[in-house]
Amino acid sequence: MKTIYYFGKDTSIFDSLENLSQMEKSFLIKKIDNVTKKNFNDSVLILDDSFIDFIKLIKINSQNDNNNLIVTTKKENITLSSLQNFKIFLKPIKILDLYKEILKKIKNNFNDFNLKLNHSHLSLTDEKGKILKLTEKEFRFVEVLLNNNEKAMSRKNLLYNVWGLHLDKVESLNTRVLETLVSRIRKKIISSKIKIKIIKNKFGYILIK
Repeated sequence: MKTIYYFGKDTSIFDSLENLSQMEKSFLIKKIDNVTKKNFNDSVLILDDSFIDFIKLIKINSQNDNNNLIVTTKKENITLSSLQNFKIFLKPIKILDLYKEILKKIKNNFNDFNLKLNHSHLSLTDEKGKILKLTEKEFRFVEVLLNNNEKAMSRKNLLYNVWGLHLDKVESLNTRVLETLVSRIRKKIISSKIKIKIIKNKFGYILIK
């Protein structure tokens, strides 16, 4: 179960989200009272304007281009230009809408493999913090297989989805291009110690745990 971190002193927001999450068993929520050294880069964060270092955290997350931040604030604070990069909920907040946004971010950030995809850094991170760094083509290949829900994807469809080749031109491409890419990714997976595998059967390639 994913953990959501709430930065703020507004107990009404925190208590309402905690009650909803407990009823639905959708996520855990923890309240943070001050800035810590903990790395929250891979977590969904809720930053309330009641937090003592509200402006400081806005600036930090703006610099880090954090798409996992949700801001809950009064209307007068939206004049901050840095807020435009984040999902904003104005007070008084509709808790159900906020709850749905949290679920949406959890779904976008994680999959059945419990892997966090970082598109800007072309990397994957598992729940234990192990990182798999990839090239652009390697990242796209893994992402396509992840989205295929442990079903085989044919060589032809992979060449189309990863290299953007039209299906009528795929047959003329040497299979070594794809096989070389897969070989490189397998070596990186072993080095990263992330527990996933790329296997091949008569139907194509599959990503499994």
